Amino acid sequence: MKRLKPTTANRILYGTLLVGVAMLAWTTGERLAYLSLLVLSVMPVASLVFTFVALRGIRVGQGIPHTVIKNEDCALKLRLNNPTPIPFVNVECVLRYNKYTTEVEEMDRFTLQPFTPETQMIPFTMRYRGRYQIGVDTVQATDFMGLFHLRRNYKRYVDILALPRVVEVESTPLAMNLMTDAASRFDIRDEDYATISDIRPYVPTDSVKRVHWKLTAKRNEWMVKLFQSNALNTVTIIMDSARRNISEGERYSLEDQIVENTIGLLRFCLTKNMPVELRVTNGAKAHAGNLADFDTAYHMLAELEFEDKTLLNPLAVLTQLLTDAGGNVNIVIFTANITIRLYTQLANAVSKGHYAAVVYFATEKPSPECERIFRLMDEGGFPVFRMRSWGEEE
Repeated sequence: MKRLKPTTANRILYGTLLVGVAMLAWTTGERLAYLSLLVLSVMPVASLVFTFVALRGIRVGQGIPHTVIKNEDCALKLRLNNPTPIPFVNVECVLRYNKYTTEVEEMDRFTLQPFTPETQMIPFTMRYRGRYQIGVDTVQATDFMGLFHLRRNYKRYVDILALPRVVEVESTPLAMNLMTDAASRFDIRDEDYATISDIRPYVPTDSVKRVHWKLTAKRNEWMVKLFQSNALNTVTIIMDSARRNISEGERYSLEDQIVENTIGLLRFCLTKNMPVELRVTNGAKAHAGNLADFDTAYHMLAELEFEDKTLLNPLAVLTQLLTDAGGNVNIVIFTANITIRLYTQLANAVSKGHYAAVVYFATEKPSPECERIFRLMDEGGFPVFRMRSWGEEE
């Protein structure tokens, strides 16, 4: 047999008592019976009014971390203080949060004793990276007779930033067109003068500024310094930040995967001493020459908001890069929307010696046009990789 709710049971009990007293007053006509009926009739109203006023006196505080890591356990610290001499029973705090991005453990109801602070820890987890709001929306309590539920609106929300995971990539199928040591040995077009990669004997074309004076004096032979060459090993990542017209739940998963895969490739390149130029279609840019620059790009992507209409698109960014390039470039595009014009430009770039690859994120119900172009690229041997927004790589 299903158990009645406390308020329902109290209402049945009160109604039965009220009817019984009314019948007694009607049949006997005694003043005490009528007085009891009057008191019973007024009590719910008095309880409702008193609880309503007292509920406004409850002081509520909350402690919420402003930055968390996605999928890590966190907790909201809730502090309530009852300054009235009457206890509140069945107190419940209702939080406001995004049901698609945040998982909150259900909070048990409790009794708030008079003149006593109460602390509650409410565990929660952010499922996706991004900036969201969370906080106390209302505080609910039962009146002193247990007949009504009352609520007080607080609407105290705090912005919380969920940082994406940093997935350590050990290998990648993206075979960037890197220079071999032999090819880059004498290439001085773009060097990192903070990093000495090698020492070699002096040749007549070397600048005197490259002479390693201490080693020359020690060996009694002219020696010059070679610096780390970035001539062709820079990788340009183009990330499409356009919002797709899909369900809200799938959209968060899609955007989260695009960002995390971009971060994964970014870190992989930096660990391999390959500088990265990051270009986002909303116009944001970041340069990471080594691992020390990783945090800047990481936090930029962590706070990135996808937009319905972006300033640029992958085709426009790619075209500009190819126009400005002084030589061959390495380009990887992360997008959920591939077009025939983008494919045509990529094919043209590859035919001219550039390296270009596409990481395509397919939605649960992908566009037939995107699927057709993906098959065209895949069957043609173009480096294209398909990721599902609701699962793992195919």
